[in-house]
Amino acid sequence: RKSQMLADARRPQRIEGPTAALRPTSQVVVGFDRCPASHHALRFAIELAAPLNAHLHVAHIIDLQDFPVDPDGDDWEQCFADTLDQERATACDLLSALPGNWTYYAHRGDPAHVLAALADTHDALMIILGTACGGLMSAIDRFLGASVSARLIRHTHRPVVLCPDTAVPTKLTTLEQALAAAMANCTA
Repeated sequence: RKSQMLADARRPQRIEGPTAALRPTSQVVVGFDRCPASHHALRFAIELAAPLNAHLHVAHIIDLQDFPVDPDGDDWEQCFADTLDQERATACDLLSALPGNWTYYAHRGDPAHVLAALADTHDALMIILGTACGGLMSAIDRFLGASVSARLIRHTHRPVVLCPDTAVPTKLTTLEQALAAAMANCTA
């Protein structure tokens, strides 16, 4: 039973949100994890969705942060599955504020490749991410040029919008406001 739970947790997951009456005219990809900046990025994307009439594709890329610390623990598989369930529940809870179209994905793989492929598949207008969580590994990734945002900027032709962990959502009501806000958050 435990091995089946682990196999289920590792399998790519796709959850469709509600369908809006108005068919979306654009697509936006959002990277999501448990870091505060990622939550701000999703809130920002939710605000952009209405004026852009966008379908949000929210992707959680399963990584080492999702695995329990003690691999020998009797409840390791359950803790892993619970962590993924919590990530999904948090994202879906935030997305419940969006009356429009959204899809949540949980997928294993290289984050930059998965996000770029998702953006290419849906011809996304942009990719929105939170800034790195910080810590030693983030610093090493930045130093080596291996951060997800840096790799996306180098290897995709789509704008990459980075939201800091101190982002304060604003009420965007027009397409012009949405694009201005996205451009103000663009970094390279």
